[in-house]
Amino acid sequence: MAEFQLPEHPLGATLIDMGTHQLLTLERTMEHSTATLWPALTERAIIVRWAPFSPDRDLDRLGTISLRQTDDLEANANLGKVLTAATQQMLSLMWADDRIDIELAPSPEGTIVQLSHVFADVSLAPSLAAGWHICLQALDAVAGGIQIPLVVGDAAHAAGWDALYDEYMKRL
Repeated sequence: MAEFQLPEHPLGATLIDMGTHQLLTLERTMEHSTATLWPALTERAIIVRWAPFSPDRDLDRLGTISLRQTDDLEANANLGKVLTAATQQMLSLMWADDRIDIELAPSPEGTIVQLSHVFADVSLAPSLAAGWHICLQALDAVAGGIQIPLVVGDAAHAAGWDALYDEYMKRL
């Protein structure tokens, strides 16, 4: 059992076969405004508290970036690129060969956050869905000012990654 509580999010992801690649999409409604979520998506010091990667700079401007996996900061960094940084609307980046898009849309309840991940190996879909599910929960917590440990590795398993993986394996 985790020593901390992440915000509850419903299970839900879609997977679309695009031929040579897969499109995984998760959509969540968060109580926070786009103005609150944007720095959590783009400021390096905040990103490292919820994301599976640690960038070498803020993600608020286009161009090349270096991204290390947060569960292995000693490993070689992957080259990435910020493709879109539309303030309070959309962040798109390449992480190695994968594309990640995070769209923000104001809603009466706060903000609809849609995360899309384009990747090649369909067998990774349940793992990626479970990981992004936890990352979005962590983003929600961090944007809400909740202090949580980084939820990777053993902490991700303690936060329910295994059960999420099993459920996404059935659904996807």
